[in-house]
Amino acid sequence: MIKLPLVFILITFSSLAQADDVFTLYSTNFPYDHGRSGVATFDLAKEPFNSQMCQEAADLYQADFERRKKENGWKNDTKMRYWCEKGRFKK
Repeated sequence: MIKLPLVFILITFSSLAQADDVFTLYSTNFPYDHGRSGVATFDLAKEPFNSQMCQEAADLYQADFERRKKENGWKNDTKMRYWCEKGRFKK
């Protein structure tokens, strides 16, 4: 009977350790530079890989926004920002 609670505890602790490896990509709410929206969650590997992939995605999204802003002649005060935070999506 003690084995079942022990297995549950081990599974719970292993899940918590994996949660530390998760990163979420956020953006501001276009066309204003405020608020936050979830874009993607990176949880396929360990922390260094997930963090790196999240940051690379943020850089690519930001570069694409700046390109579209220039191509479409959007006002200079039109802003959008992308960033990564450790953990799953939070409002």
